[in-house]
Parts: sequence; C-alpha cells; structure tokens
Amino acid sequence: MNELMKKLLAAAELFNTKHVFVPGQIVEWKPAMKHKRAAGPFVVVATINPPVFDQDDNCGTPYFRELLDVILGSLDSDGNFLTYHFDSRRFQPVAE
Repeated sequence: MNELMKKLLAAAELFNTKHVFVPGQIVEWKPAMKHKRAAGPFVVVATINPPVFDQDDNCGTPYFRELLDVILGSLDSDGNFLTYHFDSRRFQPVAE
C-alpha cells in the first residue's frame, strides 16, 4: 500500500472518530479536516438533534447534503462573535 492510500485511510478513520460535544466546550479542526474558511478555535454554542443537511444543490461541492449537527462560535479579525453550522465529525476537543 502506498503512502497516499495510507493517508487516505487514516483521514477516513479520523473523520469517523466521533466526539460528543457540549455547549461551552472549546474545539478545533481535526488535522486535514478543515474545509471552510473559519479558522478557530471555536466554542460549542449548541448541538443540533436531529441534524440538518446543507441545502447546497450542487452535488459537485463538498457541502452537498453536508450533515450539520453542531453550531460553533468564533471571533473574526475584528473581534466579532460569529456562529457557524458544521459537521461535528470534522472537530476535536482542544487539548488543555
């Protein structure tokens, strides 16, 4: 098995490693999982149950029917608090 296949399998395993998040928890992108511009770190604002799906109707994007099950907040470069809907499988708790 070549290195690319090993990295691909490792990324899939990491993506499928689920964490249970609670409001107020600080989280960050898992390695190789960032797919939106928001940099983080983030605070968990809320979890969404049942999850909703992104309504992007272009099946050629990574956002097509993306599972959105967590709302995370972060500060932008001006210090404004912004919230985003994300797929929690892309995040991990920040090591303290």
